[in-house]
Amino acid sequence: MRRNLIVPTLFAIIAVGNFVCPATGQESSGDPIWESGVGDRVMAAALSPDGLYGAATTERTVYLYSQNGTTLWSYPVSGGRSVAVSSGGERIAAGGDHLLLFDRNGSVIWRYRSDSRIQDIAITADGRTICTGADTGLLVFSLDDGEATPDVSGSFDANDPIRSVSIDSDGAGIVAGADSGNVYFLGADGRLLWNYRTGDNGIHVAISRDGSTIAAASTGRTVYLLNRNGRLLWKSSMPRAITDVSISGDGSRLVLAGGGISMLNRGGEIIGMHATGEEGRIRSVSAPSDTAHILAGAADGTVSMFRVQPETLPPATATEPSRPSAAPAQEQTTSQQDTALPPATPVIVSACAVAALAWRRRERR
Repeated sequence: MRRNLIVPTLFAIIAVGNFVCPATGQESSGDPIWESGVGDRVMAAALSPDGLYGAATTERTVYLYSQNGTTLWSYPVSGGRSVAVSSGGERIAAGGDHLLLFDRNGSVIWRYRSDSRIQDIAITADGRTICTGADTGLLVFSLDDGEATPDVSGSFDANDPIRSVSIDSDGAGIVAGADSGNVYFLGADGRLLWNYRTGDNGIHVAISRDGSTIAAASTGRTVYLLNRNGRLLWKSSMPRAITDVSISGDGSRLVLAGGGISMLNRGGEIIGMHATGEEGRIRSVSAPSDTAHILAGAADGTVSMFRVQPETLPPATATEPSRPSAAPAQEQTTSQQDTALPPATPVIVSACAVAALAWRRRERR
């Protein structure tokens, strides 16, 4: 009888190990707070840095939501691709065939016609700086209270279509992801400071609010984490193609959209996942605040707010310096970088080894 108990015990240990340390791809830790159906595929979703307001856009309509999911207003747009929200919902920017800037009540402050369709848009926490990415490059707009027309304060022509942009809290650092797989880091005036070549295509980018950390993710399933100097901290592969990336204000948590939602800590370890069906696959995520809230937009026309369970949040970790003294030479950031892939969780392996050793000893007897 003793011998027969060994095999069930072994499988029990493995099952417990999988429960304690979820493996990559296991569903866990995403609790929906509210959902709203908009009828059309959601192209982009954005949460304000303070987590109090959310916005989403389809190709035809942009929406603003309160913290509890109430639709505050909607407005028709043409070719909608992107949306961004400042703290307190003071300014909402939407990009497509036009750049539109709204106040919190949904009134249009101004509109701008771009030379090509705007693919992505970002706004500072105070709502005074906006950057846009398009086929023709990147534009930076500076805003003054009561200003009726946009002021182009900077630009960057990479001869490379820009598909993703992100800006830090005060507008001092702008990051752009290009079709070529390049990650560009720019100053407030659009001046190029460094360029990191990933070798992948379809790069999405996000910069932490304090400007210390940059996340980049490709449709080729690879995630990159860089510091403000352009040094690669690590890169890691994911099981699915990635359609969007967001990073918390302090750079401690990454959120990826790739059908479902994946959450990683600063070390690159998966700390939670939320799976969805094919119809409800998530295309866009936004989690810029340091609270455990994620706003997501799905292909089936659903806008959702999720809460991350407290036990899945990563412990406090040291961060890179937020303001380095100088940017590195460009060739440093484009050269081959050392990578540090996240270590595998040892709990399951250790449990199996112990069980196997016990079984072997009993067999010898």
